[in-house]
Amino acid sequence: MKKEFGENLRVEIYGESHSDRIGVIVKGLPKGAGFDREQLAAFMARRAPGKKGTNEIADSAATSRKEPDRVVFLRGIREEDGGKAVLTGEELEACIYNINRRSGDYDELRKVLRPGHADLGAYLKEGPEGLRPGGGRFSGRMTAPMCIAGGIALQLLAKKGISVHAEYTEIGGKSDPEEIEQALSRAAAEKDSLGGIVACRVSGFPAGVGGALYEGLEGAIASSIFAIPAVKGIEFGSGFEGSRMRGSENNDPILLRDGHLITETNNAGGINGGISNGMDIEFRVAFKPTPTIGCEQRTVNIQEMKETVLCAGGRHDVCVVPRAVPVVEAAAALVLLDAWMGDGDER
Repeated sequence: MKKEFGENLRVEIYGESHSDRIGVIVKGLPKGAGFDREQLAAFMARRAPGKKGTNEIADSAATSRKEPDRVVFLRGIREEDGGKAVLTGEELEACIYNINRRSGDYDELRKVLRPGHADLGAYLKEGPEGLRPGGGRFSGRMTAPMCIAGGIALQLLAKKGISVHAEYTEIGGKSDPEEIEQALSRAAAEKDSLGGIVACRVSGFPAGVGGALYEGLEGAIASSIFAIPAVKGIEFGSGFEGSRMRGSENNDPILLRDGHLITETNNAGGINGGISNGMDIEFRVAFKPTPTIGCEQRTVNIQEMKETVLCAGGRHDVCVVPRAVPVVEAAAALVLLDAWMGDGDER
């Protein structure tokens, strides 16, 4: 099983949803670079549930499992005054201790597969041992250590003038905030769930980074994004809508402004031929509805090998999309920093 991601940066995430701790090891971070721990904590809080007053929609959609997600650095940084941290050049390791586990909630799910969840694939690959409490390594809980590494990457990119900003644009097919709130309330009352779309824009990334075929920047971003549980699709620029256009509509006219090549429109999403073109990198990510739901679903009891009906218990998000916004930023930031360290830092 592949545990590491990246070429110049090497990122490994370890642990499970209900293990004592979950964490990340990052190799290749630039020695002497600094980041703000308080800023990282604020970024982590955007992913965590139960932050009342910061995002009412996120609050109504989130699981009742409350974890403080306090980051503990085990190696790789030197502390300085004012909450600052400096990278020492050795492997960075940081973890989060899981303190609000209720593994007993999942006893029934060790023998009954949840439709739409990773359970089916995990069981077919590993047998009963693949069915871990809380979804094991397939859980959205594993995006927390991803956000540790990505949160640091975001700060390092910001120092180079590169910003990564994501926001959700749809939940349950609705884009109006009030309609989204109503849809979430109905889904929760009916013990169901919703999916949605997160849009991401990267500004300030240099042109000329990436390559053809397997060196393409789109492929690298997509690979990192698909490491996020519940992601089912990604499109860049005009995406699928571009397939419905003519070339004369979808092609971005190329202009010369102050000696720089730019495009008049951005249907390419900032990437041509797998290489950044200097325009904003724009992509959208589709998230499926949370598969663990309380209403009846047909499935199979694998201990008895009989069809049955499941009404899943436990603590789960009605919709993961609001909490997934910083995760998309983190996943993108890791790819962009990795690519920058490969050939962007020479520009």
